Amino acid sequence: MEMKTKIKPGQSTSLIFYALLIVFAASLAVYVHLNKPPIDINVTNSFVYGVLFYGVFKIADYFFSKLYIEKEKIAVPKLIHDIVTAIIYAIALFAILKIQFGIDLTPIITTSAVFSMVIGLALPETLTNLTAGVVLHIETPFRINDWIRVKDTDGKVVEINWRTTKLLTRANDYLVIPNGNIIKDTILSVNYPSPDQIMSLFVGADYDTPPNKVKQVIESVCLKTYAEKIRPPEVRVVKYNDSSIEYEIRVWINDYGLKPHIANVIMTKLWYAFKREGIRMPFPVRDVYCHPVTTVDTNEEMHQNYSAIKRIEFFSVFTEDVQREIASLLAQKHYGKGESIFEEGDEGDSFYVIRRGRVSVTVAGNEVAVLKRGDFFGEISLFTGCIRTASVTAKDDALILVLDKEGFSKIIMENQSAVDAISAIITRREIENEQLAQKISAQALSEEQFNAQFANKKSKMFCKIMEFFNLS
Repeated sequence: MEMKTKIKPGQSTSLIFYALLIVFAASLAVYVHLNKPPIDINVTNSFVYGVLFYGVFKIADYFFSKLYIEKEKIAVPKLIHDIVTAIIYAIALFAILKIQFGIDLTPIITTSAVFSMVIGLALPETLTNLTAGVVLHIETPFRINDWIRVKDTDGKVVEINWRTTKLLTRANDYLVIPNGNIIKDTILSVNYPSPDQIMSLFVGADYDTPPNKVKQVIESVCLKTYAEKIRPPEVRVVKYNDSSIEYEIRVWINDYGLKPHIANVIMTKLWYAFKREGIRMPFPVRDVYCHPVTTVDTNEEMHQNYSAIKRIEFFSVFTEDVQREIASLLAQKHYGKGESIFEEGDEGDSFYVIRRGRVSVTVAGNEVAVLKRGDFFGEISLFTGCIRTASVTAKDDALILVLDKEGFSKIIMENQSAVDAISAIITRREIENEQLAQKISAQALSEEQFNAQFANKKSKMFCKIMEFFNLS
């Protein structure tokens, strides 16, 4: 496809100015030669030629850059452009001086050893920085917007000029470094040869938890947290400390500027994941530390669990003793704000009751409900093992009570007579949810139609529960 050169409004104004400058200089030249005013003709000609040259050079430089440099995608450093421009200006100046005034600067240039020595003695640091700037532009060890480290300072390159390189640090400070210092020091460029790099994090876990389980939890957190999955994360056991096993987390990132943010998110979510899975990050054991009991009163906790269970309709079919036994099977799991509890389409066999916090329920990406303390979800998967029909995410830091099939199987096997009542309750809730989702009122179905639909669905639900728990 042929590239078209577009001139921006600001650029078109500059071009018009340079064109008018050329017209003015040409008009002045014609006027001077025709009228011969009582002024030094050489001075006038020098001024005219200088203005003409400046206007023509600016227009030529613009179109050369647009029609050739940018079209061919040639990277020309600003420093090189400035050097070439300075040389052209110098040549034009020498030519005007020689033609109009007969001043020849060539001998001065050819005998500039003394001049060079004087400059070299007077401005050694400046010359060093200028030379270093030329080297940086030729070698291009880094470019604008690259992240580099000079000594112990990280920063994004925002400008490279003749004398200095300017960095924007993480603290939003503007750091100006002489090019001579950069050439002398070791430079770490995180963008070369690729912006992809490994970020290492370290975390400790107790000796009681198998390393494979810890690795699995960490990898799961990393995969769910960081969207830019360049390569799978790696988790390694690196050291056996006095009170913990130390793990190294190696995560690939492609934006060095986001490194602190990504590390913060991963380490924050690891706390919640470790808490849910019962993985401790122990204190050093050099001193005796008395851990406070997290559950102040176990009996009070059991009473709260029992209160939550007895309010749920399909557990009301059991006796009080059985309800208390169910309450004892509930496991506590902590979820951080924004963490996924499960996703739509996931397999599962767990039932959840909210003890603290709120959760968001979404279907096909749309929020359909916000559940709070005392609310429950996941009952269909607990009783039938069906895949999740919605996604649930913690809206705040939440404490969730979880009952899974493994713990509930014994209860249901010893109380098979309750299956029929449970099937009826779940079926009624399922029909009501379907009507709500389809915006159909309960009166839209006749009593006979509702009973027929209810009986059919209840029979299927009864069979699913019996099959799922291997009941005869």
